[in-house]
Amino acid sequence: MPKHLFRILCACFLSLSLLLTSCGNLLDDTSSSDSDTSRGALSMGSITTASFPVTFMAGIQATVEASAGDIFAAASYAVTQYNLVYYTIDAQNNLTKASAKLLIPGNSTDLDLVVYLHGTTSLDADAPTNTYADFSAFDGVDPTTIDHNIADMPETAMLMSLVSETNIAVLMPDYLGFGASGGLHPYMHGASLASATIDAIRAALNFDSISSNQFSLTGDFTLTGYSEGGYAVMATHKELLADDGTVESAYVDIMGSDGAHLKAVIPGAPPCNISQRMAAVMLADGYLAPGFAPYVALAYNEIYDIEANISSIFNPTYTFVIDDFDGTKSITDISTNLVLAGYDINIIDDGVANAPIDLFTDTFKTDIMTDYTAIAGNYGATLTDEFYQKFKENDVFDYHVGENVYYEIIYHINDLIVPATNSTDAGAAIEDKSSRPIILHEDPTDYDLGTTHTSGGSYYLLRSFTVSKTLLNAE
Repeated sequence: MPKHLFRILCACFLSLSLLLTSCGNLLDDTSSSDSDTSRGALSMGSITTASFPVTFMAGIQATVEASAGDIFAAASYAVTQYNLVYYTIDAQNNLTKASAKLLIPGNSTDLDLVVYLHGTTSLDADAPTNTYADFSAFDGVDPTTIDHNIADMPETAMLMSLVSETNIAVLMPDYLGFGASGGLHPYMHGASLASATIDAIRAALNFDSISSNQFSLTGDFTLTGYSEGGYAVMATHKELLADDGTVESAYVDIMGSDGAHLKAVIPGAPPCNISQRMAAVMLADGYLAPGFAPYVALAYNEIYDIEANISSIFNPTYTFVIDDFDGTKSITDISTNLVLAGYDINIIDDGVANAPIDLFTDTFKTDIMTDYTAIAGNYGATLTDEFYQKFKENDVFDYHVGENVYYEIIYHINDLIVPATNSTDAGAAIEDKSSRPIILHEDPTDYDLGTTHTSGGSYYLLRSFTVSKTLLNAE
């Protein structure tokens, strides 16, 4: 899968004393180098930075508010972004590089950290580190002379806006398969989402330790994320803990021995019950996002090496979709291509529509249906299909979350993409395993039918950031 390099284009001739913009590779510090390839170690020569003035951030806030309403306080801080490149492991536990965006308000010190894990994308250009800004025409006064794509990236624009009004930092991992990492994204694979996130946190803390930096981090953080990011939040938290909810010894470096550094876990619309609830919608007629099903199948096959010829499980009409996951097409584009090829989602007109499972062969459909029927009524049922076994292996809705961390799942009852039963199932299972209550927070907004999942992202971001800010005691 072709990947783009970071596109942070700056005008380095501007005086640093203006505190308006800076850019370049951080090569002048030798305290961290590629001689250290441990998990979370930085690839210093690959790190880039750019700083956006308060006037620019006010413009980004206004752009977001044009569709979201009056939700921000006035921008108070310039925002500096650092695109970190760090070492982690891939789905086969091989050493690899990944990337993450670190957002810092001004030159603040003692910053707490909100870790935000982004929603589903198949487009590399959507990766947080692939924002760009061209300062070549910037006159030092008029922010509209900065050419950029930030306003086209809703999650990034919202989080940069929140950072600019609050003395708090944000970390946004790209995940494997995006940004500095090549290959197919291991979609909905709990282990690799967790390792990329954990090592991104380590990378941010390592970067904080570099003496030339103007900011500092406290080490306290929250885990937040929406859609696939909500799933990644739960997968990451599950990885950080032992079966009894205590901190795994391998992660004391970021959690603390008693887990006190992690202040909140706030997944949003998490597709956390893959084997039951997400499988159900993959078998249901009229599902509005058919591209998700082949994404999971392709990712799991690459990770687990189930089929020697992956095209053999696809209906011949739709085998073209395999090549669509090359990093150049969005999940919306991929779903649209499936519709153009004959996949019918229009159940309203004639009462007939396809289900995502129709993208596959009859043999594959039968095997999936057999296991779904078994597990739908009995989660402990024996499964025979290898793909289905991996669906269950990657469920993250039923783990011990520990005794003390604040835990809130945010969802919408009318979500047609990630059904609310994922969240309500998780709430019941977590409370049962952990012998403690958690919070199930239902988004009260009345969205247009069919837009709930996408539209709910803004509500989630604002709610999760507000809760994080309260628990982190940010100013």
